[in-house]
Amino acid sequence: MRALRRRRAIVTGAWSSGTWGWKYDWEDQSHATIGYEANLCSPEDAWLRLHYSANGERVDYRVRLVSTKPAFGGVRWWFTCPLVRHDGGSPRRVAKLHLPPGRKYFGSREGYGLTYKSCQESGQFRSLFRTLAADTGTDEASVRIALRKGW
Repeated sequence: MRALRRRRAIVTGAWSSGTWGWKYDWEDQSHATIGYEANLCSPEDAWLRLHYSANGERVDYRVRLVSTKPAFGGVRWWFTCPLVRHDGGSPRRVAKLHLPPGRKYFGSREGYGLTYKSCQESGQFRSLFRTLAADTGTDEASVRIALRKGW
């Protein structure tokens, strides 16, 4: 949402449209492009239309936008995650949407079950620590401390 506001794609009380492209430093042409149309004329019925190709298929849909009023004034815009919740809960209000590889629609981190890399790495060596603890007859915490100190 922050990037869209910086590029003036999301403007309270206005309608805007355009195309956004990404390219790698070594490429001359855009690696990916996405078209958008934003209607924020009516805050109660605000939306962002996205159109792009995903896995060779054309995709065109709207993402509902909702706003809040921060204590310091102004308006803060949020996406409403377009993914259906499996737990039957209400749609999530999020600041960022993600398009994981192989997926068709943008969705929230929670909607896709995405985690931060640091969370993935935190348990990366857990089985090694357990094995070493069992082999040395000590507990897992002691193994972690010993390996951290360079033992």
